[in-house]
Amino acid sequence: MTLLWLAVAASAQDYAFPTSAADYGSFYPTAYRDHGGVTDWDCGSITYAGHDGSDFGGGGFTGMDAGRDVTAAADGTVIAMHDGEFDRCTTGNCAGGGGFGNYVYLQHADGKVTIYGHLKQFSVLVGVGDSVVCGQKMGEMGSSGFSTGPHLHFQVETAGTPEDPFDGPCSAPPSYWIAQGVHGGLPDNTCGPPPTCEPVAALACGDHVQSANDAAGSTNATWTYGCTDYVYTGPELSWTLSSPVDTPVTLSLTGLAADLDLYVVGSTGCAGDDCVAASSNPNGDDEAVTFDAAAGVEYVVVVDGWEGAVSGFDLDVACAVTPQETAETGTAPDTAAPPGDDDDDDATLPPGGDDDDDVGGADLVPSQPHVIAAEPGCGCGTGGAPPGLAGLVLLAALHRRRR
Repeated sequence: MTLLWLAVAASAQDYAFPTSAADYGSFYPTAYRDHGGVTDWDCGSITYAGHDGSDFGGGGFTGMDAGRDVTAAADGTVIAMHDGEFDRCTTGNCAGGGGFGNYVYLQHADGKVTIYGHLKQFSVLVGVGDSVVCGQKMGEMGSSGFSTGPHLHFQVETAGTPEDPFDGPCSAPPSYWIAQGVHGGLPDNTCGPPPTCEPVAALACGDHVQSANDAAGSTNATWTYGCTDYVYTGPELSWTLSSPVDTPVTLSLTGLAADLDLYVVGSTGCAGDDCVAASSNPNGDDEAVTFDAAAGVEYVVVVDGWEGAVSGFDLDVACAVTPQETAETGTAPDTAAPPGDDDDDDATLPPGGDDDDDVGGADLVPSQPHVIAAEPGCGCGTGGAPPGLAGLVLLAALHRRRR
């Protein structure tokens, strides 16, 4: 049976304003991201030409000396950090940290990176490879690097390209904040729940699914799967798959209008690091994987979009051995069965009798497609972040396509 899922917007990981409850009231926006012509996300002028992030002041040097917490806007892994630079810069051109002075870079499960710049000297509390949770303190506001006064520079990037976390008439949706608040105010600093991870339905041998990777239940929670080093920023859709018998299974993904890839992972725990098989052809090329499914083992099938790709698709599940075939070939022969009867459940049939639909003694039991019931949920996986302080170079390399 063919099942259609209607496309809806995919979810992404949302951010809380990156400070503690104690210091939240001390911050205020001083410069949003510039959208050209010194225009901010609300078509206002709280920005300056060429600014790629969002700046938030915290009471000048008095506030800095008192201590203004900088916290993680969402769960993530530290891929780069720097500390020890002079933190009382007023010229806008102090050396160190590539302009950010003292900083932290966080990789998030949806593929995005958040940057926390101009931090106070010796305030950084995390190291490369550390996993942090939303609201965890990572440092304090300072004035290091290219800064003219104490503030937090908060920047969001995908594949090294800056993005505006605010949604407004002069920026592209969606908002990346849990609640972004009004222009000139602050986003909410309350951390929301982490992305959920529930496959949308169960697949079985013979299934055919028509859908799209941004269909109901999709998410942007998964960004890597372990079979490859590629980082995914498009929405993904996932299903469970199991077979009652040992069998090679072939999954075919066709009808693509954009670059979607196909993965099979060995766990519903959505760790993103238990990859069984992968197909990652470029552009809109078809994808196919074949793997040996063990009887009774539940796998997760994932269709994900490369660099934000969204497309409709056809997904087919073909098993080399079906449960019906196993049942027939595994039946012991009838030692006392009448002629024409190949079953062992009716020894009283008259000669020539038969209670099955065999021809010439061979049963014909067609393999019927499994009917999939749509269930609410989302795609699977959170994945591990790329390691090392060289994360800035590594992230760019990871996003380079295999073409």
